[in-house]
Amino acid sequence: IRALQRPGRPDILAKVLSAYLEDSRVLVEDIRTAVNTQDPDALAKAAHRLKSSSAQLGALATVAHCKELEHLGHLGRFDGAPGLLAQLTDAHQAACAAMTSEILQRTAA
Repeated sequence: IRALQRPGRPDILAKVLSAYLEDSRVLVEDIRTAVNTQDPDALAKAAHRLKSSSAQLGALATVAHCKELEHLGHLGRFDGAPGLLAQLTDAHQAACAAMTSEILQRTAA
């Protein structure tokens, strides 16, 4: 993403990170709702979307938990899903904190 940055243009990385912060929080809530309502299709779909966007930005712990939740959704199973959701939430919060810090550093420079 940094390689796409052109001098004098808006900060591409900050824009991409900001979009992820906004969109990913919605997807985590979609996953939470799918687990709570035991909706396997919604779980697989939301986990897949969050997995993909997180992978593009290197949030690998988030990716790993999404992969497991997506698999459960495809199987139509929810055993272990609440624990995975808790782990996903922690990993996602850590990734968001790192991304927020990066945005703040870039805007302060």
